[in-house]
Amino acid sequence: MNKQAFVTAILAALAVVLAAVGVLCGSVYGVATDEALYGSQSRQAVAQMLGTQEDAAVTAYIGLDAAQQQEIATSLAQYMGSDGELPQALDLLNERERAHLADVRGLMALCGAARTVCISVAAVLAVAAAWMGAMFAHRRSSVLAGAAGGLCVLALIAAALVLGMRTAGFEGLFVGMHELLFDNDLWLLNPDTDILIRMMPQTLFERAAVDVIRQSAGVFVLVLVLLGVVYDVMSGMIGRHFTNRRGQEC
Repeated sequence: MNKQAFVTAILAALAVVLAAVGVLCGSVYGVATDEALYGSQSRQAVAQMLGTQEDAAVTAYIGLDAAQQQEIATSLAQYMGSDGELPQALDLLNERERAHLADVRGLMALCGAARTVCISVAAVLAVAAAWMGAMFAHRRSSVLAGAAGGLCVLALIAAALVLGMRTAGFEGLFVGMHELLFDNDLWLLNPDTDILIRMMPQTLFERAAVDVIRQSAGVFVLVLVLLGVVYDVMSGMIGRHFTNRRGQEC
């Protein structure tokens, strides 16, 4: 593989990896700004944790009935997707809970920005790969090799996460993620005093993780198809440009 083919393959690999990161960030943002997570899904998770189908038991545990929780769920979803002040409906949360929500909202803002930036850069890299590969034969093989390499990197990361899950369990990974993402201990909430932790047991986060993975997989395939279309269109346009240019020079 010559240098030009190697660079083309690297660009394709980076495009695939960045697309995956962007899609994952977008899925996290989408789940975190969905009021169902804090409302109906929360109550289902609490019912499962308590081993009951009685809504009264869920209400007694959380300290909120379904209507009260839905009001909070709507405000939470809006707050996670905005840069405004804490909604009035969330005033019943204590200072520690409100501070943690502000930290989480900051992470969601980063996820939203990363989604846009990563997918945009992936598209730019697809164009760059088309430009680099426009003038040599078998350029598709270099692009496919690079894309395959990017997918292999993603597969290795996924395998490492699965191994970590089997070793430490979901709770271990969950705690490790919080220790990595937050520079304080505000996420260590107390079910005796904090509504948020009663609303969001571990079961809820496990379901949310599954939703993120499911959504990411579907959208990732779509993004890869779109990147392939971008590459094909730009490769054809650039190839015709160079062909016409050579014809004019002759």
